[in-house]
Amino acid sequence: MVYQLGVDLGTTFTAAAVHRTSTSAEVVALSPRSASVASVLYLGEDDGVLVGEAAERRAVTDPERVIREFKRRIGDPTPLMVACQPQQAHELAGVLARWVVDRVTEREGAAPDRIAITHPAGWGPHKKTLLTTGLSTAGLDDVVFLTEPEAAAVHYASTQRIEPGGTIAVYDLGGGTFDAAVLRRTESVGFELLGRPEGIERLGGIDFDEVVFDHVRASIADVVDELDPEDPVTLAAVSRLRRECTEAKEALSTDTEVTIPVLLPGTRAQIRLVRTEFEAMIRPALLDSVEALRRTVHSAGLAPDDLAGVLLVGGSSRIPLVTQLISKELGRPVAVDTDQSTSVATGAALAAFDARPVITRATPPTCPVKTTAPLPVPPPRRRKGPKIVLGAAGVMAIGIAALAAVAWTNRSTDTTAPDDPNQPRPTAPNAPAELNVKATVPQHPTASARRTTPSTRTTAPTSNPKPAASASPTTAVPRVEQPGPTVAPPPATTFTPEPPVTSSTEPPPPPPDPTSTHPTQERRPR
Repeated sequence: MVYQLGVDLGTTFTAAAVHRTSTSAEVVALSPRSASVASVLYLGEDDGVLVGEAAERRAVTDPERVIREFKRRIGDPTPLMVACQPQQAHELAGVLARWVVDRVTEREGAAPDRIAITHPAGWGPHKKTLLTTGLSTAGLDDVVFLTEPEAAAVHYASTQRIEPGGTIAVYDLGGGTFDAAVLRRTESVGFELLGRPEGIERLGGIDFDEVVFDHVRASIADVVDELDPEDPVTLAAVSRLRRECTEAKEALSTDTEVTIPVLLPGTRAQIRLVRTEFEAMIRPALLDSVEALRRTVHSAGLAPDDLAGVLLVGGSSRIPLVTQLISKELGRPVAVDTDQSTSVATGAALAAFDARPVITRATPPTCPVKTTAPLPVPPPRRRKGPKIVLGAAGVMAIGIAALAAVAWTNRSTDTTAPDDPNQPRPTAPNAPAELNVKATVPQHPTASARRTTPSTRTTAPTSNPKPAASASPTTAVPRVEQPGPTVAPPPATTFTPEPPVTSSTEPPPPPPDPTSTHPTQERRPR
């Protein structure tokens, strides 16, 4: 028998549907109590695998071997620890898909001709590649992939008439993820995906279950703090309380008030929860999902008025607040699928049946390319960094040389008296002794002419006075002709003029006695 199989690998529940030739798609019951099965695995010691309710029952006695919600961990490099053994999330997804295929093959008596498996719209190439690897490890090759909103749109089109060119938006709020997409019906039986689908990976029914559980736990905080987390009886009671919270959440979709029984060791209580309280706790998360849907519509270049309607998919979309927010924010009619929990699997089976591509991607318009003459390539700019460095180094070298020259010049032209008055002042070779400019009478009649500076003053008049030449720090001492033997004058150098000295008629003090032990101590007669 030839048939096609569609599998919806959900975070909390997994569903499957088959499509036979010339017949409509049919949902396959994977659980004795319902069409879908819980996405829970029990990995036994002998490599045996239990799925669904059987795995849930083992969670009470052997919880370390039970794993759930692993679909959210696909793409996470950190492995999951199951009975101290690392397990990859995409390989666990392959194990679950293999179990579904074997279950359907056992029922139909033959393997499916083609398999289509759905995934969230927000998944990128990395996660899809990991899922392909996990399926190949489980022995499932040549699998067709499509997103969950696309599969839901295909199923909706098979039950409701949508004119070619009609556009719908899909709001898929499942057990663990949220997806939004915009699709347009083509002339054929397929759909065209418009814009950019968006998704929120950690938003779904299990998050709303946790909200209800936190509300109950806050009401009995004193009791919860005294519980022993290692006690098997306590673990079983807490697991039962979580199931009660999940059922209470589902009941609030049709009722306005529920009572949650609390049966913990040493405690018996009932917690009342009203729908308005529950909606107030989940409203921020639902507003985020509606805003993601609005962005998807905007990415398709459409306005909310361009939509024929909004299709609600997923079990959590049954919450009444979802319909209210979408109608208020987008102003469009809301269409509810006949079976929100299995519509994705049914659409996947329909997509696997059609040999033609059911889902196509809208090709963005291409802009005309203008051809222009190539611009001239400018010559490469010469780097000025080395020149600047060399220039700075040269300036620094010149500055250092100038400072050294000035220091040497000042040393050679220093005319101040030495510190030790007993030591003679050094003189240049073949040069006359330095003049004492402080003396009242010059030692040579031409002393004033030989060294005429602004600081030199004499009281003795000269017979042939000459105008004093103005000296400057850089003025060289002129050479003066003297009768008698020619004496070479001192070399022309620069010097710093001494401060003006006031002349006095008193003779200079006599030099100190060299035999004195102290320059200021008088020598007493013996």
